[in-house]
Amino acid sequence: MNLNQLKYNKNLFFLISVTLVYVILQIVCINNCYFWDNIQQISKEAHLYYTNYFHSISSPSNSTDVIVGTGYHPPLMGIMTAVLWEIFGYHLWVSHVFALIWAIILIINVQKLLRLLFPEIYYGWVLVIVLMESSLLTQFAIGSPDFILFTAFVISLRAVLERKPVLLTIGIFFLCVINMRGIFAGVILLIVNICFSYFEKVDKPTPRTIFKIIIPYIPTFVILAVYFTNYFIVHGWFFSGTATSGHYSTPTDLNRIIKHAAEFGLRSIENGRFIVWFIGIYIAWLTLKTKTILTRNEKVILLCFLLLTGLYVLFIFITQMPFSARYFMPQFFLLTVLTLLGILRFFNKRTIYSICILILCMELSGHLWIYPDRIAKSWDCTLAHLPFYELRKECFKYIDSKHLDSKEISGGFCIYGNSRYIDLNKKEYTIGSNYNQKYFIYSNVSNVEDHFAKELQNRNIWVPIKDFRKGYVLIIIYKNITVNINKKQ
Repeated sequence: MNLNQLKYNKNLFFLISVTLVYVILQIVCINNCYFWDNIQQISKEAHLYYTNYFHSISSPSNSTDVIVGTGYHPPLMGIMTAVLWEIFGYHLWVSHVFALIWAIILIINVQKLLRLLFPEIYYGWVLVIVLMESSLLTQFAIGSPDFILFTAFVISLRAVLERKPVLLTIGIFFLCVINMRGIFAGVILLIVNICFSYFEKVDKPTPRTIFKIIIPYIPTFVILAVYFTNYFIVHGWFFSGTATSGHYSTPTDLNRIIKHAAEFGLRSIENGRFIVWFIGIYIAWLTLKTKTILTRNEKVILLCFLLLTGLYVLFIFITQMPFSARYFMPQFFLLTVLTLLGILRFFNKRTIYSICILILCMELSGHLWIYPDRIAKSWDCTLAHLPFYELRKECFKYIDSKHLDSKEISGGFCIYGNSRYIDLNKKEYTIGSNYNQKYFIYSNVSNVEDHFAKELQNRNIWVPIKDFRKGYVLIIIYKNITVNINKKQ
């Protein structure tokens, strides 16, 4: 067996291994209910169109009653899900199989992109590292719109580097029409695309060449212009009078900015990501020290990374938007690629393999990063949350067996709400979100407010009557023993 055949077999092994991980994870999660923000961004918005038989594709205001439209996120995800329900039936597995299709598209495009950047001997290792990142794996497992956004981002970046306008048109459409963060990424890719012509030193960025570059972006930007114009005419500004309006207001003081910056830092490096940041900063120092000249592709990736990261740094100062690790998947992908390219440049073969194994191990450890209860955890970015689905079922079976009235029960995030939108149950079962009911279903997945978590420890008010535990996840049913007393008084 010659050297080229050996390299091919090794890379094929990596490709098959990654694909099997995604397929097995899909099988495990195939009937899991909607989780985290997917309850709103997929299920509720899909119900808008599924229940009105697509009489209108206009998204309603976020301030409407039970079924709400996010508004600032274009409604493509809800529309696609509703169409899939119409074709394949009203089932949870539909969303998960749809995510698997996007996973296959992602693996193919990551493979093609990495072949542009890395030698054959190393590209298989890089493939495993970038696709085993814990946030990405978990977003796939829950069938999140952010997984599709990331896939579209990779497609668009590959199209820019390969100068494929048709592929870029498709990638930009799904990138920008999934949610608002995709629109930001799309605009940044346009800027990078224009700069790419300068880096290539082939097409000077004249008005004519710039217009040629912009053409693949025009269809999507026209669609977005029509959508947002219609939304503003019908509903006005996105956040007026909504529960999320505070997220998009400016910070009230310096203390809030400092906390926001700390949150940005934590979400950027958590789940094992810190090792890539640490090595990446060292690689950047070596690059500057040795005055290394970057290739055109490295310049494109670096510019895209800096612009995306700079955008979120700006958000620290102009919004109070809570950060999630999933927000940073595109820039972390770019950082990982840049870091690994630098490793190939500055280290020998043995050291390269050792660093790749270290990074991979740290990424896999990301599923074990569990903070104390008073530190909010991005449970949608770690597979440690997977026991939640089984425990949630056991919890509601216990409630049914004890004939507890749902009107007397409230719960935290991912517990409260209408089972119709969480489990796709035709029989509706609603749990409230306030804290003054007779029973409260607590889970560490819910990230409840500190003051209420502390109150739950007061046995003169709340008494645990049943708990469910598995792995890092717990669910506890509490009874408020003061409710009946208050009623008598």
